[in-house]
Parts: sequence; C-alpha cells; structure tokens
Amino acid sequence: MKTLTQPVTARNLTAWFISVPLGKESTEYTVLEEAMEKQAGLLHETGDVNELLIENPGEIDLFIQAGDIVKGGRQDRTLGADFIVPAKSGKVPVPVFCVEASRWHKRRSESDVFFSKSSEFTASKKLRAAVRSSKNQGMVWESVKEEQQKMSAALGEDVASAESPSSLQLSYEKQEGALEDYLRIFETVPSAEAAGVVWAINGKLSHADIYSNPALFKKVWKKLLRAAAFEAIGEQSQPANGQPRDIAEVSAWLDESLTVAPEVENLPPRTHLSTRRAKSQLRFETRDTAFVEPIHLSILAQ
Repeated sequence: MKTLTQPVTARNLTAWFISVPLGKESTEYTVLEEAMEKQAGLLHETGDVNELLIENPGEIDLFIQAGDIVKGGRQDRTLGADFIVPAKSGKVPVPVFCVEASRWHKRRSESDVFFSKSSEFTASKKLRAAVRSSKNQGMVWESVKEEQQKMSAALGEDVASAESPSSLQLSYEKQEGALEDYLRIFETVPSAEAAGVVWAINGKLSHADIYSNPALFKKVWKKLLRAAAFEAIGEQSQPANGQPRDIAEVSAWLDESLTVAPEVENLPPRTHLSTRRAKSQLRFETRDTAFVEPIHLSILAQ
C-alpha cells in the first residue's frame, strides 16, 4: 500500500499526497520551466506543428513532462510525451501538439523562432488523454475548445483571449484570479517528503502523478496544482459523486491497471515509455534508460 496523507480539500478539489517515491535514485533533474527561465532559445520552432527541437546546453539533465505548455513560436504547443534531454545534448527533436489552432505567425513582440516560457500544464483529463493516448491533433484541438467552454460556463464569462481565441495558454492567463481559493489552501501543503499527489474532483478520483524523488515533485508541484485547479473550475457545475476518503481505496485505485499488459515505446536518446490502457484508467510510466527505476508515473481516470 502506498503511503498517503489524509485528504486536503478546497472547494470541489481534494488531494492526497504520496510520501513514498517511485525509486531511490537521487539523480538531479532540471525541469522545463526553470530551464527556459535560465536559457533563452531552449526550444526551437521547426515549422512542423507536431515537432520542435530542444537543446540542453546545461550541466544537468532535463526532464520534460507530457502536458507542459510552451508559449510563443508560431503557435503555442504542449509536449506530447515525457522526455529526458541529457546535459550538453545538442538539438534533439521532441513530439508536440498545437494548443492554439488559429495562429501560425508571430504574436506581439514574441519570437516566432523560439518559445518564451512554460508556466502552465494542460488541465483537463480529456486533453491529456488526447495528447498521450490518442496522439491525435484534431482531438487535441477539440479538447482545448471543450475545456475553454467549460471554464467559460463555470465562471460566467468568456475565457477566450481576443488576441488569440484558440490559445489555451492565454485562456489560463486570463483566469488567473479564479485560482485564488485553490492556491491559498494547497500551495504550501506538501511536506518535504512528498513525492506525488492524487486528485479527486467533485468527489470522484481524477488523476495522479508520482515522481522518483521529492525534489523533482517539488519542482513541478506549482504546475500540477494550477492544472488541477483549472480543471476543478471547469467541473464546478457538475454534481458531486461522494467523497472517497478511505486511504486504502485511493491506494488500491493507483494499482488498478497494473494487470494490463503494457505498450512500450523508446524515444532516443534516453526515454522509455510504458502505457497501460484499462477500462477505468490510463497508466503512463516513464523511465530514464540511464537508471533502473521509473522517473514519473501518471494515471488518468477514464
């Protein structure tokens, strides 16, 4: 059984924190947000909707998470898979999906060659599944539109930006104030030992992310929280489904899809992906092939 904390709830969003990491590796990784803050021109536009080039000139390996949104270029993108970019990598291709259907040109003073930042993460489970499981650009666009519509309905105002109505990034930026209640409750909750989190929305188990060590979880925590809060906002009008507060129940849910045979994929130079597709959930496990143990486990309820 996983070591889980008692639940913490803000409005319609509940979290259980996991204090047992996936492995014992103490390897340090930088993550996309901090890497882009330190290094301009890290991600290069290629002119291909579904591929960018990334270069890690630093001394520390870089961990990219599927669902990371990058702002700029000819259109905002989201990363299509977890990906390890070794230190001193040179330019490496990475799979992406467009999350801004209506633009293919420079925006304001932003570069259309590079990307400026990565401060957000795709919120809805449907969008994450379209990126990681279906891997279908049309389904990604449909999921972005549906997420914007849900947030607009819940907040009573159009979250689409007049500058680029299809941009999910700009929709998130426009609704920053709506996160206040969630951030106030959750932002400082995880302990130093926390290595992951399980979320429930409207009382129904939703998704989970667990990492190889607490240091990596701490680096991605803000993005994970904001994404969960945005999804919870979009689901505010939905009825509650009861509150699963039994830790044994939550722990059992994390292992539901383990009996399903995995589909495996290798992304050079060092990423090994495993996907299990069960009726009730999707399970994605990522390994850095330089090490034995997983670096990231992501579970989406279906």
